[in-house]
Amino acid sequence: MRVLPLFLILVLAGLAQGCALQYTGAERDGFHAGGRTGVHVSVSPSLALAASGKFSVPTPSNVLTNSPSADFVFAAFGEEGSGPVGASAHVILSELPYPDWRWEMETWARPESMRYSKLTAARRNWTVQIFPLLAAGDWFSELWTLNGRQTPDFWLAKRWSATPDDELRIVAEYREPAPACMREQLQTYAESRKNKEFGPLQGRELAGRCEREMEEFSSRADAAVRLDENLSRPLDETGIKARQPDKQPNMRALVGVAEFTRTQRVGTR
Repeated sequence: MRVLPLFLILVLAGLAQGCALQYTGAERDGFHAGGRTGVHVSVSPSLALAASGKFSVPTPSNVLTNSPSADFVFAAFGEEGSGPVGASAHVILSELPYPDWRWEMETWARPESMRYSKLTAARRNWTVQIFPLLAAGDWFSELWTLNGRQTPDFWLAKRWSATPDDELRIVAEYREPAPACMREQLQTYAESRKNKEFGPLQGRELAGRCEREMEEFSSRADAAVRLDENLSRPLDETGIKARQPDKQPNMRALVGVAEFTRTQRVGTR
């Protein structure tokens, strides 16, 4: 068996690491995720890169006494200019520490989901959900307001999420202000939260009265976000300086829940 010289091994390792960094990051018109993720998320030309960054954030888990921290690499896109945000999108790439943790599978729809489906695109299996959400307490809404933009009180979102590896998850989400057909019920829910009398928001209760609006929104979301396979092209990385919220993102809402799996996975890879 032929053995490579040590210096060549180090060079090849350095090149591999450099390529991984080079091919993962935000671009003006999307997010390029290389390596094991192998996905490029493109956004509509009407949406431009507004903020991007990377940090580590505590993540909720199925273990009461222990929770991991996950990498949070993000890019946020919106209509250029000033004034209220009429449409926005963001992409998140998040990785948990291996081999102790993995992402909980998204087998079931969220309580707030109006629609739940599966999709195969870019050689990945995606979970697709449409749901309303409140701007209050939402990390990306605060990101916009910190940088001088107004957001609606309530959003309607379409979310695509894939788990290329157990510990690796990529999320793409498109948002618009929630349509009038659901705003009254969302306002009632928001008030119940203030009074601490709320349960989970039930998306199915909204779906029946907003079927047409949801269909039209879903079509616009599909036109605004495209999921492509990463073709290993050079990353045209764009740096955007923007203020970021001091508070931590709600990982349960934005990415998911971690599962402790070390005892199940030792020696399996």
